[in-house]
Amino acid sequence: MTSRPMVGVGMPAALHLEAFGREIDAAFGHLPYLVGTAAVGKQWRDVDVRLILPDEEFDTLFPAVDPEQPDGRWGLLCAALSELARQRTGLPVDFQIQRMSVANDRYPGPRLALGIHDRNGQ
Repeated sequence: MTSRPMVGVGMPAALHLEAFGREIDAAFGHLPYLVGTAAVGKQWRDVDVRLILPDEEFDTLFPAVDPEQPDGRWGLLCAALSELARQRTGLPVDFQIQRMSVANDRYPGPRLALGIHDRNGQ
């Protein structure tokens, strides 16, 4: 996790994205991350947000999920939360829930925690 400010989405969208991050944290007990091109610059097609869950928690939510073939529950939750984020932020958010071991193995890029400011009382 890096602590640089979000430069890719601009203001006030960054504030709305932070608020969405707090909602995800409240629901799942884990902060989501801004990843991909929007985490590193202003040239992006969509805004990638990932909720990375410890393997055990992921497996409890999605017991039959193969990392290569997500199931209907996973797809519906990701689609619904992507749409909620789009409504709340005005950004084309691609929200996905990932198993921690898979995320760490396959996606080493920068991760900017969303919603962390209010979580720490700041």
